[in-house]
Amino acid sequence: MLESVPEIERIFIGAFPLESLVEGPVAVIIRQPNSSSNWKGWREESTLELWVRRSAAEEQELDQITAKAAQVLDQALLQSGQGVWMTLIQEASIEDRIDNELSSRIRTLSLAAISPRPLGEAGKGIRDPWLEPLIEWSSDLLGEHWKVYGSDWPVKPERPCLLWRASDMSLTPIGRAGYRCAKQFDAFILAEDKEEEGYGLLKLSEHLASTAKLALDPAARKYATVSDVRLNPASANDGYALSDQGVLGVTLTRNESAASSEEPAPLMRQVHHATQN
Repeated sequence: MLESVPEIERIFIGAFPLESLVEGPVAVIIRQPNSSSNWKGWREESTLELWVRRSAAEEQELDQITAKAAQVLDQALLQSGQGVWMTLIQEASIEDRIDNELSSRIRTLSLAAISPRPLGEAGKGIRDPWLEPLIEWSSDLLGEHWKVYGSDWPVKPERPCLLWRASDMSLTPIGRAGYRCAKQFDAFILAEDKEEEGYGLLKLSEHLASTAKLALDPAARKYATVSDVRLNPASANDGYALSDQGVLGVTLTRNESAASSEEPAPLMRQVHHATQN
């Protein structure tokens, strides 16, 4: 795909002979070991190095090439020869450095390729019962233009879309009456561009922060308290990195009654009698 950036004269995979650096810019793609996800697919990290000869306009030239490379790579949907779909994500710049020996400036970018696991594969779990109300609430908020998924993320998700997943749960006893259940959910956003992603993130975070309760079952008057709305700008925002938090997170909490036993508990468990002389 980088071949469609005319400013880049030569593209190398892994490494290249230093004497091959010509007057024009060179791109080097360095692949990292695969990072298999414990959730729904895999994520492969790479670094993209852009080399330019040092000149008075070197930084401006690098900025222009970086912008064009991002336009080509970011959010690109590709299919391998084996029919596997993957999405490319061009992430933030890691660093700029100077190679004095070659009189070159080098910009290193982070590049990720993610591939969902097809639906129907073994290991597909049962959806969390609190997830469906969260999906419906998000869909009503964002409107019909947005597609909202939960747990199951299709190989070719419609854009713009929002993905919710349950990431953690804790149970705290509150006496014999029952327990407090707290569940954490993470959201990932995939849109046509960063502006649309920012719009969805801002709207969701603002409304979640101002929402006191989420209806889990309105007919049964069952609600969960909304708290701990958090933004994670450093998130990879794709859901395939190991232990990666979503770009948006929220905690839902509800007090649940203890499950009743079939036989009634005795009024007294033990009687201790002591005589006094």
